[in-house]
Amino acid sequence: MRLMSSVLGFVLRKLGLLVALVLSLFLVSLVMQAVIPSLREAVADRDRLQQVAEERAALEENLAQLKSAAAQGQSTAIASLEQEINAEIEKGRRNVTEKRAEIERLRDDQQDVCGFVRDLIDLVTPGSACETAEMAVKKADEALDTLERSLGQAEKDAAVLRDPDLTNQEKLSQLGGGADQAPVEREIDNEESELVQKKAEEESLKKAQASGLGWVVNRWAESWKWLAGIALLALVLPVALRIVSYFLLMPMVKRMHAPIHLAAGSENAAADLRTTDAQRTLTIKLGAGEMLSARSEHVRPVQGKIRSQLLYDWTSPFISFAAGLHGLSRIIGDERGSSATLATPDDPNSYLMRIDFKDHPGLVMHPKHVVGVIGAPELQTRWRWGIQALATWQVRYIMFVGTGSLIVQGSGDVVATNPGGGSTRMEQNLVMGFDSRLTVGVNRTEVFWPYLRRTTPLVDDEFLGLHPFFWQKSSADGPSTPIAKTFDAVFSALGKLFGF
Repeated sequence: MRLMSSVLGFVLRKLGLLVALVLSLFLVSLVMQAVIPSLREAVADRDRLQQVAEERAALEENLAQLKSAAAQGQSTAIASLEQEINAEIEKGRRNVTEKRAEIERLRDDQQDVCGFVRDLIDLVTPGSACETAEMAVKKADEALDTLERSLGQAEKDAAVLRDPDLTNQEKLSQLGGGADQAPVEREIDNEESELVQKKAEEESLKKAQASGLGWVVNRWAESWKWLAGIALLALVLPVALRIVSYFLLMPMVKRMHAPIHLAAGSENAAADLRTTDAQRTLTIKLGAGEMLSARSEHVRPVQGKIRSQLLYDWTSPFISFAAGLHGLSRIIGDERGSSATLATPDDPNSYLMRIDFKDHPGLVMHPKHVVGVIGAPELQTRWRWGIQALATWQVRYIMFVGTGSLIVQGSGDVVATNPGGGSTRMEQNLVMGFDSRLTVGVNRTEVFWPYLRRTTPLVDDEFLGLHPFFWQKSSADGPSTPIAKTFDAVFSALGKLFGF
């Protein structure tokens, strides 16, 4: 039941984060549009631009349909006119032929009627047959002229219809047969006028959108989808990577890695290591000739001579400086006895432990935990590469070798744990150091849900042997601001890589 509750709570938190992000973006958009009128106008212009573009497209489509209908009507009218004119030409030619034959007949009749004898008869009788015959020929000639003019006009019209250089509209205009197309043409003219106006408005809106806040609005409209996808990926990908790392990568590392044994070949049977209980304030008593080098800010009351020391070890200046072992206070014991009290100046939850070692092959300790050194143990480094280095993100180990003492500092408490010949696992971020005579490997954390919630690291250090390793109860609080956290994470990773 607790497992289901944890899963449900995790899913709900992620969904809530996504919803909160979307709502926040929406509220920011509303506030900006309310506070900045020009931005609101830019958004309105963008919406108007889309509307005008749609109206312009609709007008173009309607205009194309009207033109198609007009063209089809003109084609139909042309075909009808061509058929009528061809019929008219055929009929006109037939009528002209008939009329010419009739005129020939009338002329023959006229000649018969208008002879000398017929003229004498007309003188003594009322009326004139010759005049009547001449009038009939004249009227026939006039009728023939009319038929020939009509035929000529029909042939001209036919020539216009056959002219390939003229459009249908021009043919209809010349023939005077486009009256029935006038309503369609007027509608086309209206649509074209409206289209010109829409194009002008669209061009104006495009220019407005191409500058100023309109450009910002356009960029947001073009990019918000993939930005939302990136945000969603940023929420999902870390979880997916953590799951893959837990169930796929770490089992492979566990099987393939070779544990390290830094003291191999240099172990000394006479080596000895002792520790004291961790305390908030630690008093160090020095015998004659003993020397304590400690961070100056940790040194409180002092009995004896004290002087400054720039670096702990001039033979390892970079390690000494990077470890914070610079600007030290050096106290040397005399015959009357000397002492110094050490305490953490800015962390009331810090504890100090003294570690004494003799003829030791190497005590591995992260230098950031070292507050003071008694004596002059040698600083040495060991480099280790391979799968374990990849898993622990550490390739160099810094060791204090020989005889001396270390004063180390940890948060919450400092504990020395001896695996007792068996295997003991500890979270990496809590490990301060270890005896180099131990065999050190890595293992996957056994608690999945705390790891998925980022409360537990993925990799545990695994110690095997009869010697102690040192760990603190809790990790110190890091920086609080996101920028500071980012820089701290980067430099902490680099420091860890090189053993700091």
